[in-house]
Amino acid sequence: MPLFIIAAIVIAFIAIAFALLNNQPVLVNLLFSKLEGSLAVILLSTLAIGVLIGILVLIPTLIKRGWRISRLTRQTADLDQELTSRDQNFTNQTRNTDQLRQSHENLLLAMGLMDVNTGLLNAETLPQALTALIKQMKLQPGNPQFDSIGLLIVDAKRQSALGEVETTERQNALLDSAIAHTIRRSVTLDTWLYCDSRDANGAQFMCVLTGMDKSGLRQYGETMRAALTDEPLKLSDDSVVAVDAKVGGAVADRNHHTNQAQIIIDKAYQALADTGKRSINPMAGSHAVKVIQVTDG
Repeated sequence: MPLFIIAAIVIAFIAIAFALLNNQPVLVNLLFSKLEGSLAVILLSTLAIGVLIGILVLIPTLIKRGWRISRLTRQTADLDQELTSRDQNFTNQTRNTDQLRQSHENLLLAMGLMDVNTGLLNAETLPQALTALIKQMKLQPGNPQFDSIGLLIVDAKRQSALGEVETTERQNALLDSAIAHTIRRSVTLDTWLYCDSRDANGAQFMCVLTGMDKSGLRQYGETMRAALTDEPLKLSDDSVVAVDAKVGGAVADRNHHTNQAQIIIDKAYQALADTGKRSINPMAGSHAVKVIQVTDG
C-alpha cells in the first residue's frame, strides 16, 4: 500500500510540472464543437479519458474472472472438506479393520489354530481347509474362482555362513517372524497363509490359492521367493539376515482333480524336494521353484 501512495504522489508532481511547462492555450476541433484550453490540460484530460475507457472495457473481464476465482475457491474448499471426510472415514475403517483382525487373531489363537510366533494359521488346519475347497470346487462348477486349488510350500533358511556359526532358537524364531512378515506383504489378499514351526531348524510356510493355473502358480511362487531373497531381511532385533528360499507347489483343477486333500499336500512336498535338482534336460538347469499337477508322476 505505501508503494501505491508514493507512486501516486510522484505521478501528481509529474502532472503538475507538465502543466506548468505546457500552459500555452490551444484550440481543439471536435466533431461538432470546439474546445479551447491549455495544452497540458487537453493532453492530461485525453490521457484520463483513455484510461477510463480502458478500465470500463476491462471491468466485465475482471468481474468474470472474480466470479470464476470465487467459484473455484468454493469448489476447492468443498473438495478439501470431502477429502478430509474421506480420510477420516478411511482412518476409521482401517481402525475397525485392524480391531476386527486382531479380534479374529485372538480368537484363532485361543482356539489353538494360530502359530504364536508368526501370527499365521497353524499348518495342522491345512488339510481341513483344502478339503473344504475341494467341496466348493464340486458345488460351484461354473465359478472361475474355484476352477483350481493351488498349494505352495516355502522353505526359507538363513544363508550358510563361512566358518562355524551357531544360531539360537530365539534367532530362528525372529527369522521365522521376519519371513512371515515378508510373505504377508508379497501375497494377495485372497491368499490363505499357514505356518509349520515344528522343525527346530526353521519353519515352513504354506500358501493356498484358488483360480490359478500351473504357470500362474509358479509365477506366484517366484514372486514370493524374490521378495525373500533379493534383499537381506531385517529382524526385530535390528540384525540383518540373508536367506535362501525354495518353493514347491501343487495344483488341482477340473482337468486334474482329486478328492483327497493329502494328495495335494504330498505333491507339493514332492515338488519342494525336487527343487534344486538338475533336470534331465541339461539346457533346463535347476530351478528353485517347481509346481506340479496332482496327476503328474
